[in-house]
Amino acid sequence: MRKANREITDLNQIIDIIKNTNTIRLGLNDTPYPYVVPVSFGFDNNNGKLCFYFHGATIGKKINLINKNPFVCVEGDIFHRYMDTIKSVTCLYESFIGYGKCVKLENEEAIYGLKQILSHCNYADHTFSESVLPVVNVYKIEIDSITAKHREKNN
Repeated sequence: MRKANREITDLNQIIDIIKNTNTIRLGLNDTPYPYVVPVSFGFDNNNGKLCFYFHGATIGKKINLINKNPFVCVEGDIFHRYMDTIKSVTCLYESFIGYGKCVKLENEEAIYGLKQILSHCNYADHTFSESVLPVVNVYKIEIDSITAKHREKNN
C-alpha cells in the first residue's frame, strides 16, 4: 500500500468497517472490460477467515460471468465527509478490498447465506419461505486476502 499510515491491518478494525458498509461491489472478469456490480450482502468471520454472502437472479450477466470465472474482487467503503485541507479538499473514508472465490450455495447453505444477508441488512427477524430457493441464487465468497485503509483528519 502506497500510504502505509492509512493501512488497516487489524482484523477487528476491518470487520468494523464491513459491519458498517451497506453495499459491496463485485468485480468480475469480462472481456474487454471488467464488470462491477453492487450487491447487498452478509458476512461471516470464522476464526479470521472472512466470507461474504450475496444473492441474485438465476440468470443474467453476473451469473454468466461467475460461471465462467469464479474468482472475484470485493470492494466496500464508507464515506464520512469531505474536508478542506490547506492545499485541497479531501475525502474522509474507510474502505476494504478483498479477493476470493465465489461458490454457489444449495439447500441449507443457501438458507444460511440468506439469513446472513438479512441479518447484515437489519432484518434478522424476518422470516422467509424456502420456496424462494428455486428462483434465487445464493453465493459465498471465501476471502483469500483482504486489505483496508482509511483517511482520518490527521492522516
